[in-house]
Amino acid sequence: MGPSAATQGGRRLAAGLAALALLAGCASVRVRTDYDREVDFSRYRSYGWLEFPEGSRRGGESEVNPFAYNSLLDKRVRQAVDRELAARGFQRAESAAADFRLNYHVILRDKLVASASDFGAFHHPLRGGFFGGVDVQVMQFQEGTFVLDVIDGEHEQLAWRGWAVGRNPDGNYDEAEIQLAVRRILERFPPLSSAAPPR
Repeated sequence: MGPSAATQGGRRLAAGLAALALLAGCASVRVRTDYDREVDFSRYRSYGWLEFPEGSRRGGESEVNPFAYNSLLDKRVRQAVDRELAARGFQRAESAAADFRLNYHVILRDKLVASASDFGAFHHPLRGGFFGGVDVQVMQFQEGTFVLDVIDGEHEQLAWRGWAVGRNPDGNYDEAEIQLAVRRILERFPPLSSAAPPR
């Protein structure tokens, strides 16, 4: 026997909710880019990864956020970027011989948002007169920023930067969140003013 109508309906509902959640996630991620207008991005064919400076990963406990720098995150970021760049025709090479090199940063910040609602005026029969007020609610959440840097291999200067900002409720980045951020950022690389690499 095939699945019942109720089961099929439940599956369709679950799929619809998952699609809505994905769309909501896309809408909540804000992406920006900046680049050096003097760089000829059309000559970029190959890329490599820069290693993080030792001090940026290790140090006193107060200096390093374990959610921003850890081996799981590092592996997921590099794999996601490698996939996206390969799909765009770029070849990975040894860093020293690459046309451009990559580095990334993760920044986590606590944010406060205040919202106010006017609950109107009302008459108090015992005290007399009208009273009103505003209800103020303060919500705290964590905002995550993922930054991807492109460093020109010849001049060893920052050539392009893309970053994605969004709410990060659990303080960690899973694979789906990383892939979304990387895809949205690299949709804008190379800049529209320069030619894409040959396929």
